[in-house]
Amino acid sequence: MTGTGWHVRRHLVAGLIVIAPVGITAYVLWVIFQWLDQLLGRFLYPALGVSIPGLGLVALLALLIVVGWLAERAIGARALGWWNAFLERIPIARRIYSASNRIVRTVLGEERRFFRDVVMVEYPAEGRWSIGFLTADAPPAMRQQVPDGVTVFVPTTPNPTTGFLAVLPRDRVVPLSMSLEDAFTYILSAGAVAPEEIAAGAVPAAEAPP
Repeated sequence: MTGTGWHVRRHLVAGLIVIAPVGITAYVLWVIFQWLDQLLGRFLYPALGVSIPGLGLVALLALLIVVGWLAERAIGARALGWWNAFLERIPIARRIYSASNRIVRTVLGEERRFFRDVVMVEYPAEGRWSIGFLTADAPPAMRQQVPDGVTVFVPTTPNPTTGFLAVLPRDRVVPLSMSLEDAFTYILSAGAVAPEEIAAGAVPAAEAPP
């Protein structure tokens, strides 16, 4: 390859390194924006006769703020109680609502404890290690079989929104001094992009936070 061709290739690669992350980020944000905007926009825009990008998102935020404000007032709290009592009388809806309510409160509530720590577990077989996220202590019913058990979510690559839930003894879980962001980057890249330093066993397993 000639000197000119080598320089062109080097600049092309450098340009891709700069532009590609920006383009991917912009695309993901645009997809999220469109999805949120259409939640209410699909009803607003036909009624208005004109499509105003962002109006649906603004309306959604306003609705959430109003609902949250009402929920903190006495009348809103009573209405929410009536709604909960109504759903409790519908067998299928009761199970779905109860599960989704507990998940949302765990992830977004004041006692957020979802994905607490990055850990390494011997999964799916002995001698094969996977990165996972410590989510909680195992339920009492499971601890009868797995004393001092904890639940670990092991995401799949390159789509970490799916994965496997494993219940393991606490002493079989190896904490990693890795941030959640670094762990997700490592998983999304299928291990191609590794954190600069991964210290396994930085916290002894027996002393891992409950």
